[in-house]
Amino acid sequence: MTVQIVLVIVTAVQVNSQELCPSVCQCNGDNATCTDLFSDVTNMTQEAFHSVVRGLTVFGSTRLEMEEDLFLRWNITSLTTLDLSQNNITKIWQRAFYSLAYLQNLDLSGNSITTLDSQTFSYNTGLIYLYLAKNSITDIHPETFQNNVKLRDLDLSGNKIVSTHQYTFYRNVNLVWLDLGRNSINYIHPSTFANDSKLSDLNLAGNKITSIAPETFSVNLELQWLNLNDNNITDIHPSTFQTNSKLTGLHISGNKLTSIKPGTFDNNRELRWLNLEGNSISEVHRSTFRNNSRL
Repeated sequence: MTVQIVLVIVTAVQVNSQELCPSVCQCNGDNATCTDLFSDVTNMTQEAFHSVVRGLTVFGSTRLEMEEDLFLRWNITSLTTLDLSQNNITKIWQRAFYSLAYLQNLDLSGNSITTLDSQTFSYNTGLIYLYLAKNSITDIHPETFQNNVKLRDLDLSGNKIVSTHQYTFYRNVNLVWLDLGRNSINYIHPSTFANDSKLSDLNLAGNKITSIAPETFSVNLELQWLNLNDNNITDIHPSTFQTNSKLTGLHISGNKLTSIKPGTFDNNRELRWLNLEGNSISEVHRSTFRNNSRL
């Protein structure tokens, strides 16, 4: 009896990752980097992504003002990270990110955005990191972040915001890091951070704030770093930081303080860095730092 053995040779064909991408993109696994992907909506090609894309970085120009879901058209609705920084964006259609239900990290910094519709991020309920720094935003609607309950880091620095509404961050109960520095804020409502109990790092430097209500940070028990540098603050009430027992860094330089009242830092026993330079302080009571042995 003769037994025939048939040898089957299987040749693995390596697929060029570039074949999975439009011609203006480079793909690496589930990440893509593209140039001018959304620059001309009317003349968009019929090219498509042929694999699942989780992370997308776009360089060049992006037009998001057109009333069309561009991410749905490109079939890249599984994005978790989207970088559209420095893309010359001036306006965003209110439903521009409608199909990005899995989005966690969104970078829109370094553009020329002046306004945000109250519904811009309403559909991105999984958003954790949002960067809007270095734009020209003048006002934040109180409902803009109401559906972003998972938001942890929010950067609004370097804009033209004049004031904060008391309910702007009310639903952001998981907010840990908030940067409002280098705006034109002249007033902070005492309840602005009243629902942000996890807030640990807050930057309000480089604004036009003249006063801070004593209860402003009263519920922020996790606050560790607070920057109030370069404002127009003339007085600090002794009870302003009394509940912030975890505060390790406090910066109030470049303001208009003339004195520090006794008891101001009594409950801040973890305080290690305190910057009061560039004020007009002429009197410091002998008991001012009596409880700050770690300073």
